[in-house]
Amino acid sequence: MRDIDTIIVHSSDSSFGNALVIDEWHKLNGWDMIGYHYVICNGCDEKGEYLGYKDGAIESGRGLEKVGAHAKGFNSKSIGICLVSDGTYTTMQMLRLKILISELMLKFGISKDKVIGHRELEGVTKSCPENLDMDKLRGEL
Repeated sequence: MRDIDTIIVHSSDSSFGNALVIDEWHKLNGWDMIGYHYVICNGCDEKGEYLGYKDGAIESGRGLEKVGAHAKGFNSKSIGICLVSDGTYTTMQMLRLKILISELMLKFGISKDKVIGHRELEGVTKSCPENLDMDKLRGEL
């Protein structure tokens, strides 16, 4: 297993999606597969239809044993989690995010201060994850 010490939270900047859809988008950009290790769905399909049973669903992306492709310069020691969102998160997504992060923190011995939003990384100019208060999230872990 890789030496993992950081969890990086992202958002998809889309109103719909899942691990399979994001895998297709990443392949269109020339990557070999999805760059994130986990995707947390918001329950919306491509047509904008809400499917409640998919809200908060945690889907696996790239295996944890593989280096991610989600945060240039930080991939080798991190886990990438992507929330499907264009800036609005569902209650179920946030609940499942906290559960997943807590489980990963325990498994890998990661401290709260090493749970960061993509935008908090040095050199990142995007606002990803949009509208997510990372200080509040860390305080709730």
